[in-house]
Amino acid sequence: MFRKYYNIHAYRNGEYFYLNDYIPKNKKISLDEDAVKHSERILKYKKSDPRTIAFFVKILNNIIYNYFYFYDFILPVPPSNSFLDVYPNAVVCSYLSALGTISALDGAIVCNKGHKPGHIEDIKSKKNDLIHISVMNKYDFEYKNIIILDDIITTGTTFSHIKKALLKRGANSVAGLFLGKTYSAGGFGKEDING
Repeated sequence: MFRKYYNIHAYRNGEYFYLNDYIPKNKKISLDEDAVKHSERILKYKKSDPRTIAFFVKILNNIIYNYFYFYDFILPVPPSNSFLDVYPNAVVCSYLSALGTISALDGAIVCNKGHKPGHIEDIKSKKNDLIHISVMNKYDFEYKNIIILDDIITTGTTFSHIKKALLKRGANSVAGLFLGKTYSAGGFGKEDING
């Protein structure tokens, strides 16, 4: 099972990468067994299960070391629920930083108001929530190669918003790294990334 994750999936000409399909718990879709197991792991990850976090740290450490070695920073995307003080994306990034794999900037991306995740809310509502997600001014991103880490990508709206903000602040390149990509009955969610 561990070797499967070395086949990281590139999407939109390398704009972002993900490990496997994610099937929301409320969807009745039968896919291959690996996608189902992976989705269950992501749910444990979202609940900050220490063993699951350690599992993903190992995988992401290898991926970043082998494929993203020239990147400068990894930025964790905060959870949709702004009331969570500690969240797995930040924990994973801090472990990767402690291992010396990549420097993490916790708190570089902030969400100052809770909102529903993209696979629950419709795209129009999701775009309205983007005003609550911002990149902090206290960091210098000029000429830096940056990875944005999040657990799931559904429509790509949040990723696109953060990427544009980082590029506007002078980042050299921005790539997304996700644990899963949401699968829906009609295939993957419509991409609305504009660049």
